[in-house]
Amino acid sequence: MKNILITAFFLSNIIAFSGCKKNIDDVSTVVEKVEPFKIIINPQTTYQTIAGFGGANRMWGTQSLKPAEATKAFGLNENELGLSIFRVRIASNKAEWPIIIEAVKEANKNGVVVLACPWSPPPALKSNKSDIKGNLLPENYKAFKDYINEFITFMATNGAKIDIVSIQNEPDIKVNYESCDWTAEEMIAFLNAPGQIIGAKLAAPESFNFNQNFTNALLLNESASKKIDILAGHIYGGGLAKFPLAEQQKKEIWMTEYLLNLDTGNAGAAKWSTYSESAKWGETLKMLASIHDAMMNNWNAYIWWYLQRYYSFIGDGEEGTTNGAVLKRGYAFANFSKFVRPSFVRIGTETIANNYLKITAYKKDNQTVVVILNPEGFTVRNVQINGLNPTSAAAYTTSETANLTKKVLNVSDKVVAMDIPPSSITTIVINN
Repeated sequence: MKNILITAFFLSNIIAFSGCKKNIDDVSTVVEKVEPFKIIINPQTTYQTIAGFGGANRMWGTQSLKPAEATKAFGLNENELGLSIFRVRIASNKAEWPIIIEAVKEANKNGVVVLACPWSPPPALKSNKSDIKGNLLPENYKAFKDYINEFITFMATNGAKIDIVSIQNEPDIKVNYESCDWTAEEMIAFLNAPGQIIGAKLAAPESFNFNQNFTNALLLNESASKKIDILAGHIYGGGLAKFPLAEQQKKEIWMTEYLLNLDTGNAGAAKWSTYSESAKWGETLKMLASIHDAMMNNWNAYIWWYLQRYYSFIGDGEEGTTNGAVLKRGYAFANFSKFVRPSFVRIGTETIANNYLKITAYKKDNQTVVVILNPEGFTVRNVQINGLNPTSAAAYTTSETANLTKKVLNVSDKVVAMDIPPSSITTIVINN
């Protein structure tokens, strides 16, 4: 098929040079005869239920998501992104708790799930009396549970509901910023110690690279595992894999942090504004591929790092971005977040000899959503979706030059068909 497309490409250029109308008609016939790229949807084959797609609040300082920005992040109207999960920080200093109240309330208004994570317990509870490195002392396990409970109650009292809390952000990597070091054994001991976290579900362990040795240790301890609602982790340098033990125990699997920014956060690195739009889009395709892989591994949720930043979904006014403006990466992420909503179920797909398109499908009630990522630099023509009883369909495409561009598709003989542009992501919403 690829050879046919390349042949058609060169013929098209020859015709454009010669200006011959008859030859144009001949070449269009060649393109139309390209063998269909068939995608078969199997609604009866079901996998995980989707919990959502989200992003994080800015964690330090006083900058937090404002109402106008929250509308763009969480809304479902045009130029809004439909994020359904919002991650915030449980500060180790109570004086900082009020900073996030407004942002959490905005998330609540939009029906968005709020996940709160500590980077460190209060320094007084730790071995080194610092919010950088050190360990939570065993004699203070209950005190830290009480601290998290106090945070949940404080937020609720101020009209801001916290749905989920975690124990520790990245317990298994030593860093020189706000942090706390935990082993799997220490986290098990904490979970089994007196006291309990109430008023919110519990996520753990938020490993730096979703280390299965760490996560499985928690799950294999029966009493500790019973206290965990969500198996959570990050994918820095690895961790994108299936978690059969978590699936066996019917735990939801959440990816709670990932970041790509062309390494512009490193000391001495080139600035974001110096990179071409093509380079930025190329990295965005990597982000989208990681979402696809997470879904194929039966994960329930995917949460990006800061949702408002120059390299992210909404501009912050730095590196040539407009503060509050939806960015290209936001539109790309919205191909998942805006259409694959919480409680959708991933369903089966089949293709023939496909080694370049990345395809997932989801359903809820009478709607099927098919997400097609084409990371290659060529158009895949005559992609046909089979196996459904469609009444109508529309496609939304994001590429380097398009932002959720909508196209109403024809439905014929129970088939929905379209060409998939190069280096793009397309979401096809099918009403059955």
